[in-house]
Amino acid sequence: MKLLTADHLVTGDGERVIEQAAICVDERGVITDVGTETELTERYPALEPSRYDGCTIMPGLIDLHVHIGYWYNKPDFTEYDGTLKALLAASNLREALSLGVTTIRDVASEDGLCRSLKYARKQKLLVSPRIYDVNQGIIMTGGHGWQLKGSLREANGPWEVRAAVREQVRAGADWIKLMTSHRTHTPEFTQEELDAAVDEAHRLGRKCCVHASMQPSIQMAIDAGFDTIEHTTFMTVEQARQMAEKGLVWVPTMATFFQLAEHSRSILRSQADSHGLLDEALQLSESFFIESEKAYRENFAKLMETGVKIAAGTDIVLDQQPITPVAEEIALMVELGMEPLRAIRAATQTAAEVLDQGHHFGTLAPGYQADILVVQGNPLVNIACLKQVREVFLDGVSVFAGTN
Repeated sequence: MKLLTADHLVTGDGERVIEQAAICVDERGVITDVGTETELTERYPALEPSRYDGCTIMPGLIDLHVHIGYWYNKPDFTEYDGTLKALLAASNLREALSLGVTTIRDVASEDGLCRSLKYARKQKLLVSPRIYDVNQGIIMTGGHGWQLKGSLREANGPWEVRAAVREQVRAGADWIKLMTSHRTHTPEFTQEELDAAVDEAHRLGRKCCVHASMQPSIQMAIDAGFDTIEHTTFMTVEQARQMAEKGLVWVPTMATFFQLAEHSRSILRSQADSHGLLDEALQLSESFFIESEKAYRENFAKLMETGVKIAAGTDIVLDQQPITPVAEEIALMVELGMEPLRAIRAATQTAAEVLDQGHHFGTLAPGYQADILVVQGNPLVNIACLKQVREVFLDGVSVFAGTN
């Protein structure tokens, strides 16, 4: 058994904070006790505490929107065969642990990649966060992301969509994902196709998520009843209320849109400085991300106030960026009006509940797996402390130790 103590402990439930706190973990990697340092040192006098001065203990973070083997942003992407994609994914998983992320949901990677990664993890060939995945995303012919050969399955018509869902289940997918909007107001799948996907996924015991940034795709996704809706960049307050009433979860993925907006501004500035002509399609694309950032800034607080359940995901696609910057996503939620405790819950307890694992991890309480993040400082005072990773435990085993 081990006893960890720190100045603060955040349980992840959005409410409980313990000062001068301690947590006890048994040999199975299960939390046996949580309380004050005084209480637990008296209760377990034979244990020598590991003290983290000036630190906060909290649950490991969960990223619900990751493309762990994404290679298409690499300058040499044409060199990436199956082996290189697997090596890239393994490197990304190690990086995720260093960022305090102990669970991911991969929402489209190369066919079979996540199945192999999960098996490698089970066989202890790979140290990585817990992995939940959709295997391939499902798109219409020529739909969003069609260039990502192997990561997406094209399907047209309700029965072919059902067949595609069945294929992902056969491949071992934990979730099903559809992509139904790009960067225009033209929806990609029809309502009948979306309804069929949700019905088939639920019939086969799988939850389903959907990429829907624009109108009317957002409304169509709500009407179909996807369990999580990703992005919903231009969602209205009324639609957020509908999601809340139906129990659907919003995964806004603001981190990537804010990154891409800054990247877009850089491109536009560069073009203006050089007096170059900007391709019309490229200009439309760059403007989309700038408008997306503006929409999040203007609407996030109003949407949050409807009571729609919000969970954390990142969706990073730019090269040379951390693959799972959940701390950045939480910081954006706080910047735009969410209380720090609630924002942390979005990446811990709430995200675990989305995965139907709210009884297993995502909260620091007796009987839960000891997925633990220790950060320097107090994120309830300064949310940026989430980036100061001191140590990360997965099932009670240290998998990353920082230099602080």
